[in-house]
Amino acid sequence: MRRILVPTDFSDQAYHAFEVAVAIARQTGAAIKLLHVVEMPYSQSFSVTGDLVGGDGMEQVYMMKLLEATKGRMAQLERSVEHAGVEVVQEVDADNVIRKIRRVISDDKVDLVVMGSKGASGMSEFLLGSNTEKVVRTAECPVLTIKGPIHNFKVRNIVLPSDFKREIGTAMEKFKYFQQMFGATLHLVYINTPGAFESNAILRTRMQEAAERYGLQNYTSNVYNDVIEENGILNFAEEVGADLVMMATHGRTGLSHLLSGSIAEDLVNHSDIPVLTFHLK
Repeated sequence: MRRILVPTDFSDQAYHAFEVAVAIARQTGAAIKLLHVVEMPYSQSFSVTGDLVGGDGMEQVYMMKLLEATKGRMAQLERSVEHAGVEVVQEVDADNVIRKIRRVISDDKVDLVVMGSKGASGMSEFLLGSNTEKVVRTAECPVLTIKGPIHNFKVRNIVLPSDFKREIGTAMEKFKYFQQMFGATLHLVYINTPGAFESNAILRTRMQEAAERYGLQNYTSNVYNDVIEENGILNFAEEVGADLVMMATHGRTGLSHLLSGSIAEDLVNHSDIPVLTFHLK
């Protein structure tokens, strides 16, 4: 792991994400980029020389002052977290938030995004979701979401819920890396629900085959019964004292996302435990 991206909106959750990113960087030797994106009015854009174009003079003056003020807040944020020995760089840009984050991930070859999540519920979740959820759905690298303060970030128990079919193989090497980095116990779990019920014997055999196929070590295999998958994951994670939940996501968008939803994105919105997601290509 060489590069960690921390998008920030200067919220408490984003501050906690920066703290966690520094803890991970100390273990891995990675550098951190702090990124803040100012949403631009549609009438404005940047020229090839970096100057604001479009809009009236007052709009341009306002945007330039906003960018300068934001750079000051970024410097203050960097100073607020002790990171001696960890390289931290800053970037402030005016753009669409999701588009800019995706561009930085690609251009900087980012290995991990760590970002705060305020969560969403009810109608706001249905209509809008959150920027964090949108990054989870589209990012080409693992995304770690943080909600509350986590002092001295350590991971001893990781929950990995899945159906353990072959498609998870594209994410398993990433998950193994994080397990080994933290030296944690990996708890494989299938959430057995009325709508997707399978026998314990079949499920345990499938998990055993998956563990052998991917060379897993220091793991447990579990079948947990609950009414819906999300509740089952959260309840099981609480029972084993999980410090992290890792999940693969299909990253569905548009109508298919609204109709089927995404368990991983629901967890990002509702879990107080950090969630690491990886988008299955």
